[in-house]
Amino acid sequence: MKISIKIVAITLILGTSSILASNSNNYQISSRYKLLNDMNFAKKQQQLILEIDEALKTNHLNMVAYKKFTKILLGLLNGDKSLNLRGTNIPKIKSKLAEIQKLWKYELSTLKNANSDKNIEKAIQILNNITIKIEEVVSLYDKSYNRFKQRRKFSFIVNQHTLNSNQKQIFALNIKPINQ
Repeated sequence: MKISIKIVAITLILGTSSILASNSNNYQISSRYKLLNDMNFAKKQQQLILEIDEALKTNHLNMVAYKKFTKILLGLLNGDKSLNLRGTNIPKIKSKLAEIQKLWKYELSTLKNANSDKNIEKAIQILNNITIKIEEVVSLYDKSYNRFKQRRKFSFIVNQHTLNSNQKQIFALNIKPINQ
């Protein structure tokens, strides 16, 4: 009985330590992704659109949200040091952001002047179109991030294999390792 409890305890400790190691490894990977902040701000754009949408439905003009959205959009495209945005050179993301910017610029006056029911409906439709494009951008950022994680993990596996292979050769040839 005592032996089985010890085995269960050891199994739990080993299992949780591998989970914790996995989580810390994911953190290390994510902290090295250069566009992580940009990706998070792209997701915040979705929230800003919802705020603007709610404001339109209550006949309230939320200029703060409009200005934030514009600033973040320009930062995602070209970078913005105050927001710590790098901007992107990934062609698919950049072209989608440019589409959103063009649509936003073109429709901004309609959004700001939506005070009648007919204009509010049109403004909400415009926001829906922008939301769809933002979701596409977020999806592209997610794909880019997942590719980055895959490359990092693959690189780690190759490095581990190379390291293990070199150590096996050292042991097989009975060579003393060189201290670095």
